[in-house]
Amino acid sequence: MWWDWSTAGRLDENGKPLHENDAYGNHNYLSIKGNFVYDDHVIPEYYWFNGLANHQLITDKIDTVPVQMNSLYGSYLDKGVNQASKEPAKIWPVKVHRGRQIYDTINMTLIQPKLWDKEAGKGAYWVDFDWNEAARTGMEYIGQPYSGAYGFIETEMYWPLNHQVSPASESLKCIDCHSRNKSRLANLTDFYLPGRDRNMFLDGFGIIVIISAIVGVIVHAGLRRYLRRKCFFQKESN
Repeated sequence: MWWDWSTAGRLDENGKPLHENDAYGNHNYLSIKGNFVYDDHVIPEYYWFNGLANHQLITDKIDTVPVQMNSLYGSYLDKGVNQASKEPAKIWPVKVHRGRQIYDTINMTLIQPKLWDKEAGKGAYWVDFDWNEAARTGMEYIGQPYSGAYGFIETEMYWPLNHQVSPASESLKCIDCHSRNKSRLANLTDFYLPGRDRNMFLDGFGIIVIISAIVGVIVHAGLRRYLRRKCFFQKESN
């Protein structure tokens, strides 16, 4: 899932905006918006989330690349005691939308460009296809500075999922998470996940417990069989 504003602005031989679709009829290029990449049956990414989030505002300085348009708070150690939500962090499935959008390369802030107007020559990008003018008029409208220098920077936006649940026939299996090489929770840290992680002590202890359980079952079954035969012979002798 990708939206690249930096490729916007291509026009046809007559100077008209382009409109291209993929095999499914989805827009994969629009002159006014750039390139799109769609996906379906997306496997979500997983993050700790305690219900609190931060957002990149138009006035905030860019200090990370990709720019985190919203940041989800939470960690394994977050027990819901020392944060405003008072909720312990949980593992949430998240769709991550990635893209590239315009920013001020001097002021290091995102730009709100002017996109639409009824008339040409007023700085609207969807009419004039001039990023510099769209940036200048857009930032002027919202009362924010613009240095006159722009570029395009990668961004990420996190959408926690609380619907679109798959049917039971497509539910996850144990191995989807408890796997050494293909765990869906591979990026989550600070805790031990059986099957995904390795710990000599815990793994050894687990093996001993399993073997002990098997031995216990065998011994128990043997004793029951022995005592049953003993009782049988005692009855016969009487």
